[in-house]
Amino acid sequence: MVGMRISTALLCDAATVREGLLHVLGGGVTRLGRGEFPAAMDVELALMVQQHPTEFHGQHTLRVMLQDTDGQELAQAEMTWGPLQVLDGMHTDAWQPVVIPLRAVLLPGPGDYSIEVLIDGIHQVSIDFVALLPPETIDL
Repeated sequence: MVGMRISTALLCDAATVREGLLHVLGGGVTRLGRGEFPAAMDVELALMVQQHPTEFHGQHTLRVMLQDTDGQELAQAEMTWGPLQVLDGMHTDAWQPVVIPLRAVLLPGPGDYSIEVLIDGIHQVSIDFVALLPPETIDL
């Protein structure tokens, strides 16, 4: 069986799904500057899941985990979907746009983090980012 895969994975300022399209604002976030910690991530995760026709009829689970630099899991989200409605004669891959809100997820302190994405227990993608305090400014 051909496995599902993530064709797009971005941390972004905002994302929505409309009519099967993924709309992304400010995609590709790799640095989260926060004035103090703990701090909310205040971003969303935008994904495009590519699904082979042999996988349309089953149910699938998407798991997203936030990990610190030591691999400790700090938060997780999980969703299931399927089976997909298949039109007669449909023999091509399907792309499922997904938005996972991470706005309220708390980062305990500055440092390196990663978002790990799994489908049906199989690791698909890692998104690394850094949380940091803004540089100090000097009043003149």
